[in-house]
Amino acid sequence: MKTLRQVGLLALALGCIMGTSAYAAVDYCGYPEGTPLNPSVIASLPAVTTLQYAAIGEVMASYEVSVGRRSGGWSWCTKSEWGMTEVTTSLTSRGSQALYDSGVPGVGIRIGHHASYNWTSPKYPPFTYTGVNGLLPFFDRVTIEFVRTDIGVGKGDMPSFDYETSFFIDTSYTTPRRAVYAIEGTDLKTKFEHNAFFTTCYTPKSSTEVKMGRPAVEQVKRGSVQDQTFVLDVVCKGLNPTVKPPVKVYFEGNSVRDGLLNLNGLGQPGVAKGVGISLSNDKNVALPFSQDKAVALDWQSSGPGTEMYHFAGKARYVTTGMEVAAGKADATLTYILEYN
Repeated sequence: MKTLRQVGLLALALGCIMGTSAYAAVDYCGYPEGTPLNPSVIASLPAVTTLQYAAIGEVMASYEVSVGRRSGGWSWCTKSEWGMTEVTTSLTSRGSQALYDSGVPGVGIRIGHHASYNWTSPKYPPFTYTGVNGLLPFFDRVTIEFVRTDIGVGKGDMPSFDYETSFFIDTSYTTPRRAVYAIEGTDLKTKFEHNAFFTTCYTPKSSTEVKMGRPAVEQVKRGSVQDQTFVLDVVCKGLNPTVKPPVKVYFEGNSVRDGLLNLNGLGQPGVAKGVGISLSNDKNVALPFSQDKAVALDWQSSGPGTEMYHFAGKARYVTTGMEVAAGKADATLTYILEYN
């Protein structure tokens, strides 16, 4: 029995030795067929990029450009780390990984890296992985996406920018162990063209004052206060479409429901009591105080690179409670334009 127990212990020891030896062999990390250039240079961007319609946060245009040359790839590096380093660029980050300001209003640029074969989904540096159980080619392609970041989308030349990162992988045949291959692009730029977005919409007047008058309390109670009209003239630039795209408006303010605005300082001394301001458009539709109820402005005319829109509304004092008392009766309303 003693001999049998000694044989069992010896077999366990041999098993441990064989396992360690086999694991080390797997981590060899073979030479790639065709070593990447160092540095690998990002090819120039297309001279012109045509932007297509997309919602805010979505992609308006994208393409791929080459980076250096293709390599056959590394394989069977089960313990090796590989990945891409932090990006150094003259672009300004938008606070999201790989998304930057392009320098043109409403246009962001997102840059991802992948390979021309065997790794076709873009990755966004920095990132680190451990282990390769197949074939890992050098990331010789860059995907450029132009993302809509605002309501207004500009046109024209994108300022040139520089961009740099590195692809790295631990190998058993390099000294030091980590092989690093720089990826660089300088003076990268393109020109944006589109016929899908207004670059901006605005009202020539920064604010509109509506003279509500000084009606008597009894007039408000009887509902005989006259409407006071107001208008918003809106100019939209950067697009001359055949079919005029809608421009909508909704409002924000101290309101309990659509079409009824509370007075400033409600409940304070010297402020009218039991009074609000009724608001509607020229078609007697209550002004909306939520984005999902935004109403369309009327298109008026076209000019060189511009479209003109118009909104007409009316306001009047109404009772909001049983007790009505005289006092100051001002209110503030903010309008928000929606377009594209």
